[in-house]
Amino acid sequence: MPDWTNVKMGTMVRAALWLVAEVGEGNVYTRDQLQAAFPGVAQVDRRVRDLRSHGWVIATNRDDVLLAPHETRFVRAGDPVWEPGVRRAPRRQERSSELVPIRAAGPESFRIREPLYEVRRAQDPEQVWERLQNLSLSERSLLLAWIAMGRRPSSPVELAWRAYRGLSEEKRQELAAKLGELVSSELYEESPVPEDGSDEK
Repeated sequence: MPDWTNVKMGTMVRAALWLVAEVGEGNVYTRDQLQAAFPGVAQVDRRVRDLRSHGWVIATNRDDVLLAPHETRFVRAGDPVWEPGVRRAPRRQERSSELVPIRAAGPESFRIREPLYEVRRAQDPEQVWERLQNLSLSERSLLLAWIAMGRRPSSPVELAWRAYRGLSEEKRQELAAKLGELVSSELYEESPVPEDGSDEK
């Protein structure tokens, strides 16, 4: 995958790569974060919206009632617009075909038709409270921190995954082999060693 900081590429392509490498599917970014990533680039938010014609699902507060007006959720990546020829053949797909309203008891919410990824589903408060009660103290503390921040920060594993996805295919294979060797050696070290004479009857 190309480097999103390469200014020789078009803004839409760079924005797509930035979403994949820095934001990650399902996560939220702000208008300020987008502008900070592309300083001096005019209409970068419009170039992000252009990705929808290539199958990218990007939700605003009009689509996801959990979002603030300055927030956007990168729901799902679409066509790899950084590959040659992809940008010349945008999908004939309107935004409304991706996000459709769910009318249920409670506030109106929205879901995406394919795949069945729901930006928000109306929940029963009692069921939510029951789930909260079933969490451990550390899990509740973590959730409370997320609520206070208004977002769920990416875990170290997610950050490592994004960095891995930003490598070339050749480098990915090299790192995958090295990671396999590392995990195998660690598992071998953790496995119990039989004591002398344990096999004797």
